[in-house]
Amino acid sequence: MPLSEYRKKRDPAQTPEPFGSEKSGTELTFVVQRHDATRLHYDFRLERDGALASWAVPKGVPLEPGAKALAVHVEDHPLEYGKFEGEIPKGQYGGGTVEIWDNGTYELLEEKRNGQLTFELHGTRLRGTWSLVPAHMDGKEQNWLLIKRSDEDAVAVAPPAEYKPMLATLDTRVPTSDEWVHEVKFDGYRAIAYVRGGDCRLVSRNGKDLNGRFPEIAKQVVSAVKSPHAVLDGEVCRLDPTGRSSFSELQQGSGPLVLYAFDLLELDGETVVDLPLLERKRRLRELLDARNTAVRVSDDFADGDALLEAAKGQKLEGIISKRARSRYAQGRRNRDWLKIKVIGEQELIVAGYTRGSGRRAATFGSLVLAVNDGDELRYAGNVGTGFDDAEIGKLLKLLKPLHRDLSPFAVVPKLPKVRKGDVQWVEPELVAQVKFSEWTHDGHLRHPSYLGIREDKAAAEVTREVPDADPPEAIPPVLRRGKRELRLSNLDKPFWPEEGITKGDLLAYY
Repeated sequence: MPLSEYRKKRDPAQTPEPFGSEKSGTELTFVVQRHDATRLHYDFRLERDGALASWAVPKGVPLEPGAKALAVHVEDHPLEYGKFEGEIPKGQYGGGTVEIWDNGTYELLEEKRNGQLTFELHGTRLRGTWSLVPAHMDGKEQNWLLIKRSDEDAVAVAPPAEYKPMLATLDTRVPTSDEWVHEVKFDGYRAIAYVRGGDCRLVSRNGKDLNGRFPEIAKQVVSAVKSPHAVLDGEVCRLDPTGRSSFSELQQGSGPLVLYAFDLLELDGETVVDLPLLERKRRLRELLDARNTAVRVSDDFADGDALLEAAKGQKLEGIISKRARSRYAQGRRNRDWLKIKVIGEQELIVAGYTRGSGRRAATFGSLVLAVNDGDELRYAGNVGTGFDDAEIGKLLKLLKPLHRDLSPFAVVPKLPKVRKGDVQWVEPELVAQVKFSEWTHDGHLRHPSYLGIREDKAAAEVTREVPDADPPEAIPPVLRRGKRELRLSNLDKPFWPEEGITKGDLLAYY
């Protein structure tokens, strides 16, 4: 296509886009630009005959061998456009933000009579062989296919993988070493966000699809992530009027939804879980568009004690302390991530409910709660506050199909102030989030209050959360006895990475 078509669509007095006539260099160039216009897409451009032949790729450049993506052939652009980044004013053709996603040189390997091009890219992100095929999809001449070819010399790309979230260990002390960073503990739904081919799929901790529950967040993730291929770990929260995340607000409120992203697991088809935490966070910050307020990076802080005091003052759930150089241990709970809670709060299994009285005579009085203790259920108390009428109606619809005649407990617990015939037992499948002041000496909740049902947690995972009985003190890098001195190096070197056990942990234990 001639550049006259490009110039016809643009007014140089209204747009910062280039209109010059730069000459070709000694090597052929390519560029891929992320174009956040009316619809987010990626513009793929190859230097051809003194201009940039251009295709709009809605789902981004495919990375896996054999993968295909629609590429809509558009007007040629001037060579200078390969260096263009900026804001095209609203109302102008293609109005929106243009950013360079990748660029470099390429070699044309084959050009067929029908126009098909096969080429090898030498970019920062894209290295390997692709083809552009004039497929005329839907009978439209401009509809091509961009296809990733197999090649031996390309950088290996990991196939799409499913990730299991790393879990934190409950503790009561904040690590003070500079080997740790600290984040706010958010109160929402843990979610792995898979951005693949320009679409986002949100998956809960127990593998359930969350797109139906949070479709707007899935849409915002695609807009915020500056790559068509990435996997994030984070927490979907609803903010209350003070800006705090609140699980009860998530269940029953109307505040804005936000995904707080706190880790990056994959980028451009490459798994990054073995990189140190701070490097993953650095890449995460670069990846996310800071202008998108619905997807935010979870900030980390050096002073954990100060953050904990701030969490207490703002009545947050607590903080998460993370070893700065730790890898991402999928599906494991270890001491590289520690959670220090301000408010007693955890998941409990619903084992039954009691008959209501007064204005709740037709519904229920309280939920009977339990935790797993080995192969049995252990009674943890009843919760009778925190419900509104709408939530009670929702709960009854969930509970009635689970009715059972016999108690799910091996030994039927004695429920305080409840007659035997006033309890309806249920299959122990539902999980409720409950806040409380403390555990009593006999293992019951004191002052419990219901927050909501956890659809993202399986009942089989629910146990009483207790801090490590006596975690070893961190060993210092220098040990002194009299005038003698022993210097220890690489204390954070992982000895058993899957368990999160480092050289320092081993020395501290012994």
